[in-house]
Amino acid sequence: MPGRFAAATAALAALLLAAPAQAATYAKGVDVSHYQGLINWTQVAGNAYRFTFAKATEGFTLTDATYPVNRAGAEGMGLRFGAYDFGRPSGTGPATITASAIAQADHFLSVAQPQTGELPPVLDLEVTGNLAPPSLVQWAAAFMSEVKARTGVSGFIYASPNFWKAKLTDTSSFALSGYRLWVAHWTAGASPSVPAGNWGGLGWTFWQWTDCAKVPGFLNCVDGDRYAGPDPGPISIGPYAAGPPATSLPPTILGSAKTGATLAAIPGSWSGGKPVSFAYQWEQCDAAGGNCLPIAGATGETYQPVAGDSGHALVVLVSAQSGGGSASAASPPTVAIGSGGTGSVTQPVATTTPSVEGETTAGQQLTANAGVWSGSPTSFVYQWRRCDATATTCDAIPGAVSSTYVLSPGDIGSTVSLVVTATGPGGSQAAATPPTGVVAAAPVPTAVPGSLVEVPGQAGAVATTDGRATVTWQPGAVPDGSTVTLLQGERAPALAGTGLVLGISGATTLPWPVDVAYEASLPAGSVLGYSLDDTVWRPVQALAAATLPQGVPAGSYTDTTNGVVHVLVSQPLRLAAFAAGRWGDPSLVAAGLPTVYRNGQLTARRLRSGVVVVRARVSVASQAHLFYGLAGGISHVKLVLRPGSVPIVLRLHLKRGARVKLRVAAVDPFKRHATLVLPFRSP
Repeated sequence: MPGRFAAATAALAALLLAAPAQAATYAKGVDVSHYQGLINWTQVAGNAYRFTFAKATEGFTLTDATYPVNRAGAEGMGLRFGAYDFGRPSGTGPATITASAIAQADHFLSVAQPQTGELPPVLDLEVTGNLAPPSLVQWAAAFMSEVKARTGVSGFIYASPNFWKAKLTDTSSFALSGYRLWVAHWTAGASPSVPAGNWGGLGWTFWQWTDCAKVPGFLNCVDGDRYAGPDPGPISIGPYAAGPPATSLPPTILGSAKTGATLAAIPGSWSGGKPVSFAYQWEQCDAAGGNCLPIAGATGETYQPVAGDSGHALVVLVSAQSGGGSASAASPPTVAIGSGGTGSVTQPVATTTPSVEGETTAGQQLTANAGVWSGSPTSFVYQWRRCDATATTCDAIPGAVSSTYVLSPGDIGSTVSLVVTATGPGGSQAAATPPTGVVAAAPVPTAVPGSLVEVPGQAGAVATTDGRATVTWQPGAVPDGSTVTLLQGERAPALAGTGLVLGISGATTLPWPVDVAYEASLPAGSVLGYSLDDTVWRPVQALAAATLPQGVPAGSYTDTTNGVVHVLVSQPLRLAAFAAGRWGDPSLVAAGLPTVYRNGQLTARRLRSGVVVVRARVSVASQAHLFYGLAGGISHVKLVLRPGSVPIVLRLHLKRGARVKLRVAAVDPFKRHATLVLPFRSP
């Protein structure tokens, strides 16, 4: 990366021409741009170089013409490849600084187009653009956030230790946000100097140890790099997520709510399909932020309110598009736009981070503490999020937008975080609380026989009077005040001692499943079934884990520690076990009617005796009794235990040339029936 540092002394330059001893655990690499000219990548790879970074862009518009050539050459020879942007920070206030960073990140991604298997994208920070350290930190954070929002990838930052300490206040915030360091420290020593408290304790990931390595394949010397390990493959970009995007942190608006001032849209964070692109539509609303209408032509990432916006609040609608679909999300409204002037307003900033108070047990209420904010915010918007146990991935909880939230069964095993968005005269800003501890299940009381009225905020348990099974639930799974009953009983062909009737008053479908556990093992080789109407039975879906898929009435799994069979149930129903392969086995009965299909042609042949032999083959979609014969005549019966093809043979006394019909009727174990009629002419 030429032109990045002040000229070194002659003595130091001479020292750097001699490469220090290479540690065996460091993979070798180079970084390149148009300055290197034509590169022989075959020679580079042949000398054990394992990776390269290539310049893709600089600033808003510059594109390195050698980028696609270097990409094809390096990857064609098996080198790990990554792209970097030479950052050109700019801006005069929070909104224009952020807009500058987002625009440069978008330009970079449009050229670099990072792919699965490549190294994460890099922001090269070497100039300040006359920004003061706090503003430069803001610019870099906005750039990195845009890259992550669009790709889902946490990029790298390239900087020298001195530049980071002097120009970015030696902040460790980027390390704490998951961005790793490519440190530029030209030294013959065994390790580089690493800023920001050894980069938040993470250390360096890539190290540019010299600006003049002698590498076969280059006409002149080139930047030499190392990776902190034998192969950078493990940190390469994994497969991009599929599906449509979904917002996990809402868009916000940055800037002064005044005519003539620049407002910048921050697109927020998005889960789901990656990579994504963003489109913007600014809308004018009433003073309270309602009745919003699109502003013609206002489709950029920035917008300057005009006189006609005075007295109106503004929102920005952000549309995210991935290969799997699209989604939109709107920002909180600004305050009403005021007239321009020299008055100073600032974006709200959380000086004390928002927090969450409450016990992390299902059924308990969490309460938001909005924190302390500068910028005179006038309103707050809340969005609760469900995160994994390590709090690395969070998704918005639908409808959870008040200052309190009651933990549900779906939160068990997860952590919870809250995003607070503050809006004031200077725009909107979001801040997230630290995640809670892992949410625990509420303690389940001793089961009562027969029935129990649900108590809000508490778990419950009901057992059959004969002790064959128990149903338990967590707070929120059963409607408040409902009566839960669990009765024993079954009818043939169900196996004795396995039938259950689960009743929940006032409920058709539950928001979270309840757990029915059989106290004794079910008969060997049996098939568990459920019925919603006490007539038709369907097989219970086998589950690999204790999670019931959305829309599935019942699923079972076996606790490997004690052999207990658990059935997760999402609505009132009946349960029973059936003998596998025998009459009534629900896994062999069609979900619909026992439809009969013809396979091939019906044949009829007259023997010398005058008897007509009729042969046909039919398929039945279900276990069934098959009744067949001439329409209006005597029927023959065949038991079909497994769906499939069935041969039919009839010996009939028919007049020559008679037009007759073969009728085949199927009746399944639940008395549903279907008929197939095959007309033919007697030979």
